[in-house]
Amino acid sequence: MPITVLLASRFARSLRAEGFARFTTIVSVFSVALGSLALIIAISVLRGYEEKIEETAMRFTSHVEAKPILGDVIGNARGSMERVAAVEGVASVDIVLNREALARTRSGVDGIVLSGVTEHRATDFIRPMIIRGDGVSANGAVLGESIAANLGVDVGDTIVIYAANAESTQPILFTLRVGGVLRSGMATYDNTVVVMPLHIIRQKLRLPDDVASSLLITCTDKTRARRVASRVRDVLGPRAYVLTYLDTFQAITAWIELQKEPIPIVLGLISIVAVFTVISTLLIAVVEKTRSIAILMTIGMTPMRIMMIFLVRSITIGAIGSALGALIALAFVWIQSTWHLIRLDGAIYYVSVLPVSFSPAPFLIVPAISIGLCIIVAVVPMIMAARIRPASALRFS
Repeated sequence: MPITVLLASRFARSLRAEGFARFTTIVSVFSVALGSLALIIAISVLRGYEEKIEETAMRFTSHVEAKPILGDVIGNARGSMERVAAVEGVASVDIVLNREALARTRSGVDGIVLSGVTEHRATDFIRPMIIRGDGVSANGAVLGESIAANLGVDVGDTIVIYAANAESTQPILFTLRVGGVLRSGMATYDNTVVVMPLHIIRQKLRLPDDVASSLLITCTDKTRARRVASRVRDVLGPRAYVLTYLDTFQAITAWIELQKEPIPIVLGLISIVAVFTVISTLLIAVVEKTRSIAILMTIGMTPMRIMMIFLVRSITIGAIGSALGALIALAFVWIQSTWHLIRLDGAIYYVSVLPVSFSPAPFLIVPAISIGLCIIVAVVPMIMAARIRPASALRFS
């Protein structure tokens, strides 16, 4: 073991016997832990929102969505899909047919959005969200969890649908069996969506086989969604309304972008204030160990090694505090993602539970920054320890 590390551990052990020195050390460790904890949780929540929006966008919309400006359907859906699929940056193109309608059961009437999806989307995107039932099939539709609760239905029950008729003033009436209940986590969809096969909704609403409400475009690189949207707009012409998933969720994405800058700065100040308590702890250690430092200098230890002793002490405090904060943050993220203890108003925050992210970056970067700050603030106590004059210290100690 290097001599500086050995002496730093001996100093720490002897300081634990001093009541005030032990108290300041504990305060320093918990201050660093609190700063790391607050910053990691804040970043995890912001990342959780971003991941949740992207995940939901890929299930119900896509990176880029093209809709008709005039009229409510795209007439030549297959031809439009072929043209868009040839655009640079487009990975795949899918279609969806959405219609507003009313659903009636014995429990009452509520507004819904009928969403006709292809077999590919029903299997790969809708299926993972189903919490009860078999899923989307020719014999059944899948309801959002909240709308199912509002209508008082569950798997196997039947609902009556009232939809507008494009050919007459008489509404179209038909029944749907509830084949499953889904939970997307986004109140926008859980409160309204009823998912059914694309060919069934066309048949029920008496629509042609080649119509769709929108084209769902998946990009090869999601970060270039706006560039791909511009190219798709050029291909489809002025009659198409093209927007990215960031535009679809503009309110919440704007809020996230707004929080990304001030929250890390404000919570980062907590970490900065916390590491300044490390200065107090190290200064107290210098005062308490003045005689020991003087003796070490007398027997030949250089000022540089004396400085290294207190540097190791500062790094130890920062490492223990940041590790403790990271572990508590990790426990919080795991508990929240597993049991959803903190719930939100979906009508305001888009999601019904607080989203968190397991991204490893905050759990590595924040502790590293905290330790780095502890190294910086240790400079003053290190210099003071190195400038101790052995003769004066031993004479007056």
